[in-house]
Amino acid sequence: MCSSLHILSQSKNGLLTFCDKTKLFQLIFNNLCFELYEWELEAFKEYVGEIDIPYWENQLKHWTQQRKIPISVGKKHFIILVNKEEVHEILQLLSFKKPHIKFLEYQDIDYRFIEN
Repeated sequence: MCSSLHILSQSKNGLLTFCDKTKLFQLIFNNLCFELYEWELEAFKEYVGEIDIPYWENQLKHWTQQRKIPISVGKKHFIILVNKEEVHEILQLLSFKKPHIKFLEYQDIDYRFIEN
């Protein structure tokens, strides 16, 4: 466990953090936990973003399970099943934006300077 975790994004069922020491992102969603390097996180984000939700919902419409959208993780024999709302929540977690900090210029500061 990293002692210097920064929370990047949070939702009802998940959390995305970053550890300065290990340079790993940790995605926790429901009872799943992924530790990913930046390039792995970007690849996972792209993969989840390309999932054809209507195709899978139509393909498995007669299936009795609520979760019908497969997310293949790592090996071919390990698949996570999610529903449409969970896919959107994962994408929301992964689309964190680093805040752009705008520095003030001296003209931006409205202060009357008086020398003693």
